[in-house]
Amino acid sequence: MQSMNKLRVSAWALAACCLFATTARADDLMTIVQHTLDYDKDVGQARGDFEAAKQAIPIARAALLPQIGGGWGCSYNEIKMDGFPRQHYWQNGWTVQATQPLFDWSKWTAYQQADYVAAQGTVKLAAAQQTAMLRAVRAYFDELAAEDELARTQDYLAAIDTQRDQIRKKRAAGEATLIDERDVDVAREQAQIQQVDAQQDLAMKRRMVQQVSGQPTASLNSLSGGTALPGVTPENPDVWADQARSSGYDVQAKQLEREIARMDSTKARAAHYPVVSVNGSYTPAGAASGYSRPTTTTTAMLQVMIPIYSGGEIQARLKQTLALEDKAEQALESAAVQSEGAARDSYATFLKARVRASSLDS
Repeated sequence: MQSMNKLRVSAWALAACCLFATTARADDLMTIVQHTLDYDKDVGQARGDFEAAKQAIPIARAALLPQIGGGWGCSYNEIKMDGFPRQHYWQNGWTVQATQPLFDWSKWTAYQQADYVAAQGTVKLAAAQQTAMLRAVRAYFDELAAEDELARTQDYLAAIDTQRDQIRKKRAAGEATLIDERDVDVAREQAQIQQVDAQQDLAMKRRMVQQVSGQPTASLNSLSGGTALPGVTPENPDVWADQARSSGYDVQAKQLEREIARMDSTKARAAHYPVVSVNGSYTPAGAASGYSRPTTTTTAMLQVMIPIYSGGEIQARLKQTLALEDKAEQALESAAVQSEGAARDSYATFLKARVRASSLDS
C-alpha cells in the first residue's frame, strides 16, 4: 500500500528540519531519533501488535486446509445375554481422522479479512514510529532553542555588568547619579532571574530529550550559520490537506477498520449458508483379549450442514455487525476531517515559523 508511506504536513515539516540539521549535526539528530524508535514504549507495543496481526493470515489460511487428528484409546467392554455367560474384555486401538472443508463462506471471508488485519498492524506501527520521530525531533530542537536562550541571557548579563561598571565610574567622576546606579542594579537582578529561568528551562528540555530517547545526552552543538531554510513542495495547503484526508495514518487505520467491519457483516450473513466438507476416518482395533478378531473401520463421508434454527442468534449477530459497520464509517469520516484540519494547522505553523526565521536573519 503506497499510501502508507505518505506523511502528514507536520511530519514533512519536521522531516525537512531533519534535513536542515544534517548539514551540521546529522549523527547527533539521527542517533537520538534511532534511540527513540528503539526505546519508545508505544512503538514497542505497536511492534508487538504488528507481529500479532501478521499471524492472522496463516491462522485464517489454516482453517481452509485439511484438519488431521489422531488418537489412541483403551476400552473395557461387558456383554450380558440371557442364557449365556457374561463376557467382559479389554480392547485397544487407534484412529486417524481428516476433515477438508469444501464450502464454508465464513472461513473464506475470514481468510480475506486477514489481509486487512495484517495491513492494520502495519499502519499502526508506522503511525507509532512517526509519532515517536516527531516527538524526538521536537525535543531535540527545543533543547537547541533552550541553549540559545541561555546563551542570550548570559550575554545580556555580561552587558549589564559592563554597563554597571561604567555607571559606577561615571558616578565617581560626578557624571552619574545614585538613581542611575540603582536602575542598573535592578536591571542586573532581572537579568540574573532570566538566566536562572533559562538554566532551569534548559535542564528541563535536556531531560525531555533523555526521556524520549532513553539515553543520557550531552550539550548539543548549534546549527551552522547560513544554512538554507527547508521548504515543502508543493507550497499549496490544499494539496497537503487532501493527502492527509485520504492517506493520513489515522485515516488509513480507520479505512481498514471499516473494511474489517464489512467482512464481519459478511461472515454474519454466511451463517445462513450451508457448510460442505469431506470427512474420513481410519480406525484399526486390536483383538478383544481373545474374544474376537482385530477389526478395522474405514469411513468417508460428504457432509452438508444446513442451519435451520438458531434461536435468533444469526439475526442478532448480523444486526450487531451492521451497527459496528456504521460506527466504523462514522469513525473514518471523523478521522478524515481531523487529519485535514491538522494538516492545514501544521502548514500554517510552518509558514509562520519560516517567516519568523527569515525576519531574524534579516
